[in-house]
Amino acid sequence: MARVVWSKRATAHVSEIIAYIRQHDAAAAERVGARLIALGESLAEFPHRGRPIGADLRELTTVWPYVLRYRVRGGIVIIIRVRHGRRRPTQP
Repeated sequence: MARVVWSKRATAHVSEIIAYIRQHDAAAAERVGARLIALGESLAEFPHRGRPIGADLRELTTVWPYVLRYRVRGGIVIIIRVRHGRRRPTQP
């Protein structure tokens, strides 16, 4: 099983997403936050399940409309960023 590591940027993105949704619906914000975290942590079992988007980058979009971008390095999954699917992607 791989170890999942969240970058500071990815952690900040999840916090920002939760804060934004909380302005409209606190319960929905908690659900989305929990689902995003669970999605990231699930990569410990299946680290290569996201679609490849570059040399060593992958994306996973199970919690619509949010996209997790990550790298797999050996036995470590590094979650780099979490973004809304309609936002213009940046590297990484």
